[in-house]
Amino acid sequence: MVVVDAGIVVALFTPDPRQAAAQAQYRGWVAAGEERHAPAVMPYEVMNVLAREVWAGALTMAEADVVWTNLDALGITVHPFEATGDGPRSLAIAQLLRRRHATDCAYVSLAERLGGVVWTLDGPFAHAATAAGLPVELLSE
Repeated sequence: MVVVDAGIVVALFTPDPRQAAAQAQYRGWVAAGEERHAPAVMPYEVMNVLAREVWAGALTMAEADVVWTNLDALGITVHPFEATGDGPRSLAIAQLLRRRHATDCAYVSLAERLGGVVWTLDGPFAHAATAAGLPVELLSE
């Protein structure tokens, strides 16, 4: 069971040097029957990345729309935020990893709750989480 980071979702459908690796990994999960999950913050993180890339001129609106068109087809189960469980655990993980933004930590909290592993493209996050013994894997090119 995998928890899919928003960066991987964006890389699947937009110009990114890691696109081929993300697509190959995703196809592997599907072929293996691996369940794919994400916390409810994932679509908002995708939206933030797309907005930033469109504003910067790195993506057109049509390219960004491809992500929204294909998001449901990915078969990712999106889980609501559980305030009394995910909130305290996400903050504790943020403190452990010394991260000001706790959104990445919500992915870890969900992975722990479901007994899975977070897959991400964020190298610093993956390295810090792995060093802390958290269930995070870095998707490499």
